[in-house]
Amino acid sequence: MSKISYNKTNFILKGAGDFNTKYLKIQELGSGGFSKVFRVENKLTNEVFACKELIRSKIKDKEKFENEINIMSKCDHPNIVKLIEIYEDKRHYELIMEELNGGTLTERLMEKLEEGGETFSEKEAAYIFKQIISAINYCHAQGIVHRDLKMENVLFLEKGDNLDVKIIDFGLSQYNNYQLVNIMDLISSENSKTVTMFESVGTPHYISPEVLKGKYNQKCDIWSAGVILYAMLSGKFPFNGKNDKAIYKSILKKKFEFPDKIWKSISNEAKDLINLMLCDEEKRFSAEKVLDHPWLTKLSPNIKHTISQSSINELKNYKNSNNFKRFILTCLANRLKEQDIKELKEIFLEMDKNKDGTLTPEEVKISLKKFMEENEINKIFSEIDTNNSNQIEYTEFISALIEKKEYLKEEKLLEIFKTLDKDGNGRISKDEIKKVLSGQDLDENDLKQFITKFDLDGDGQIDYYEFVSNMNDLKIK
Repeated sequence: MSKISYNKTNFILKGAGDFNTKYLKIQELGSGGFSKVFRVENKLTNEVFACKELIRSKIKDKEKFENEINIMSKCDHPNIVKLIEIYEDKRHYELIMEELNGGTLTERLMEKLEEGGETFSEKEAAYIFKQIISAINYCHAQGIVHRDLKMENVLFLEKGDNLDVKIIDFGLSQYNNYQLVNIMDLISSENSKTVTMFESVGTPHYISPEVLKGKYNQKCDIWSAGVILYAMLSGKFPFNGKNDKAIYKSILKKKFEFPDKIWKSISNEAKDLINLMLCDEEKRFSAEKVLDHPWLTKLSPNIKHTISQSSINELKNYKNSNNFKRFILTCLANRLKEQDIKELKEIFLEMDKNKDGTLTPEEVKISLKKFMEENEINKIFSEIDTNNSNQIEYTEFISALIEKKEYLKEEKLLEIFKTLDKDGNGRISKDEIKKVLSGQDLDENDLKQFITKFDLDGDGQIDYYEFVSNMNDLKIK
């Protein structure tokens, strides 16, 4: 049997059935020209998500919309908003995403200024900023340029003192070598790492001078990030004016100041980093260099949450599990909330030595060598790398370390079963699996072997009893 390849994108653009049958709208969170955002509840699991509802007839730029969906589907990083499902009917698209209810970076900064007249401390700013740059570094490594990085597009996971953030809104992003596809088709995984663009887009205070001039590359995101850091530490923008035109003129001059009244108590290292981001494009730091800057490495060091023996046992169990079970675990991992997998996220980030958002064979060997021999590490790496990319992506890693007793609850498995059971007849057929794995040249024998451990009665289909029985720790109620 040839190895069947898949990753999280296979489980996203496949919403089965009617949206209103599965989700209940709880609260409207906001609205725009042709879209609304709701808080919605999954009727089966009672989990809460965000839903962006778009009116099909009012989407004038279908290319831009499909571009956003493609990029959101491909992005697989702990600091980038997670797209869960898409539903579409004759009138609407419904985009189901993880809920980020901690408010925007702008709102959090304004709260601090209003309550105590202070901005983020350097340590707080470094913790937040490292997450932003880590996400941007990942995007750039994947050939993706955000193009509208701003504080309003950085959201906190939770309210209160929690400082974990995610980047949202890829509507203006550019994906290099990106090919438009039908929204329900498989997304191409090909990319390259350099891109030159010519369209002037973005938000006035954050736009880089080269974007205003009309020719730029991925370093436009670094400029925008520099503006964010300046604002987080000072409560002001580095480039200002009484209108957009005046702001643009200020940006083109590339001159800004660190007035003593505000910046006197802020470290020279912070100012140095900002200078290295708000400068000429050819001198500007890459995201990788920003992550290595002393200000970030000292104030926001790597979390020393190394992999434990229990996690090693999980990896070995995963290696020995059958192909279809791994398939289900990947589907489940894409639906888990970041708050529930915080420890696993920290292990992933600790193992990711070059901070590009993926794990290379060498990075995995460094972390696992004290637990096992190299040949076993290679075997585990190969099994976790379900899309055969020679790197382990975030969701792949999480799927291999899920503690069954905690996550394999019956309501979650039932939701996954219903997602795969497209026609709702109570059985997952080989044709339905083939649709999820669209784009691959799969013959009948490959599919038969893929599900053979689950197909207990040998009828070529998987019913719910077979499905749950093979996921180990559950008793059918």
